[in-house]
Amino acid sequence: MTPFDTALRVKRREVDAVKVSISVEVETITTLDQQTLAHEIRMREERALALTVPVASDAWRLRMKAERARLDQQSQLANVRLTTLRAQAVEVYGTMRAIEGAAGRFKDEAERVAAGAEQAMIDDIAAAKLVIARRAVERNA
Repeated sequence: MTPFDTALRVKRREVDAVKVSISVEVETITTLDQQTLAHEIRMREERALALTVPVASDAWRLRMKAERARLDQQSQLANVRLTTLRAQAVEVYGTMRAIEGAAGRFKDEAERVAAGAEQAMIDDIAAAKLVIARRAVERNA
């Protein structure tokens, strides 16, 4: 456990939230593209029918233009939101990676300190055994 774990969890949640938001925007853009394509097909079909039957179609044409403008505007807004979310994802992911690096360095340093302490303890035990062995040799001499 490091002091960075909480911040890392928060950033991971932010990354997950941005991923979900990006998926939603991509789905919205896909849906709008499909609606635009369906609108284009319907307009072509209606124009073909209007040529065969003489009917005043000014109101219909205005309604179709307004619908197309609405779809285009929604698509533009969704693309702007997607671009913003992608930039946010880059920022959040970069921050998360920096925190992961700091946590890794903290763990490495903690392991190095623990290994140093362990080596010092081993050295102390070896030195104590050496002193005991010398004293034993001096007493027997």
